[in-house]
Amino acid sequence: MKKMFLFLAMSVLLFGDGYKEFAQSMQYETNYEKALSRAKAEGKNLMVLMITNYCPWCAKFEKKTLSDAQIDAMVKSGYIPLIINKEEKNFPSFLNAPMVPTTFFVDAKSQKILHESVGFSSKADFEILLKALK
Repeated sequence: MKKMFLFLAMSVLLFGDGYKEFAQSMQYETNYEKALSRAKAEGKNLMVLMITNYCPWCAKFEKKTLSDAQIDAMVKSGYIPLIINKEEKNFPSFLNAPMVPTTFFVDAKSQKILHESVGFSSKADFEILLKALK
């Protein structure tokens, strides 16, 4: 029992902020208000990715789909990308997703959800979605 507690404590310390490293390397915002302000200034909408610390599908989505150069270019051409950790509870209540990963496409002017995509998406599927939302 003691070993399991130690393992869980170490996991939180080692992996709990992993999304921040992803956000920094991919130049994603991690603060809703800052992202919204940027989106309004640049005339773009928001793409909000809701994740949690221990979600393997979230990490897979980040590494396999969103890290792809073509997908990244498509996202950033029309959206200000924002990643939010649901466990930190630092986001507007209208973005409370029952499952993760959830990707919200939000109109920056009205702050209304334009589209919501739940779960992992492959590069091909996410590319189709981005093209359909244009």
